[in-house]
Amino acid sequence: MFRSYQSRNKQGIVSLKHKIYFLLICSFLSTSIWADENSTPLTIHDKKGNWNIQWGYNRSYYTQSDINFRGPGYEYTLKGVDAKDKPESFKAEVYLNPSKFEIPQYNLKVSYFFTDRFFLAFGQDHMKYVVTQGQPVKYSGYIDPGVIAKNQMALSLESAVFIYLFPEHVQQMAGYHGGDQTITLTPDILKYEHTDGLNYLFLDFGWITPLYTASDGLSGISLVSTIGAGPVVCRSDVRVLGKGQNNNFHLSGYGVSGYVATRYEFSRTYFIEFGGKGGYIDLTDVLTSGGSNRASQNFGFLELVLSGGIAI
Repeated sequence: MFRSYQSRNKQGIVSLKHKIYFLLICSFLSTSIWADENSTPLTIHDKKGNWNIQWGYNRSYYTQSDINFRGPGYEYTLKGVDAKDKPESFKAEVYLNPSKFEIPQYNLKVSYFFTDRFFLAFGQDHMKYVVTQGQPVKYSGYIDPGVIAKNQMALSLESAVFIYLFPEHVQQMAGYHGGDQTITLTPDILKYEHTDGLNYLFLDFGWITPLYTASDGLSGISLVSTIGAGPVVCRSDVRVLGKGQNNNFHLSGYGVSGYVATRYEFSRTYFIEFGGKGGYIDLTDVLTSGGSNRASQNFGFLELVLSGGIAI
């Protein structure tokens, strides 16, 4: 029954994706026709009442983070952990396929101008977060030796191979540790990824500042600025001391951010935007290896975003 539910849910999501693309195409066509037939001499500065829909892709960068792991028989912290994003290599069958649009690191935003200059925006930044393997980190806390033994009865494939080759490595984690010890992050110690992903759902307040306008008023360059906040929903693929799983989507924390971009508008209808978004994410409840096992962390982030959009 659970598999049947997953299948229906997946079909519903795919259907929703197709509906979104259909609406975008209809909006594109209707806006083009409206622009041709409307005789009112509007310019790119006449924005009040307009909706903007935009779509783009990002590269993401993260500060170091202390990650706390807790569950029955253990609580410990890995300190100063490095992580990186995981951009999808450019493939036409991924980037141009409506059913696979959620695979790359994407950005979706819908904005409403309540004046010619100020607007509200909501959307999603789909980032990916991967802890770097092979890095040395300090750690502190306590791990019951029985936890390690229990986890080795349900090892992931990559963990099992490493434990077979280096059986004493994970045993270093057992017992009490004050913070001076260093461990190298390998699959038997930790696999930790938000790759499906680190989903920041935001509500922004924004404003647009004209920098240059063409003589016909139909194209120009502007500076776009926003500030906002919202929840962060993660789907975390985690192995802790060899045991774990690819978890379901879960409300894991919140984020706050600021965004600055340069926008080029043309034909008063379409625009291209390149910008940077910086902020802070606090994940207080990350799912790890099942049951009551959890992790928490906080970090700063920076996104470089290239997007395009349409004004309706």
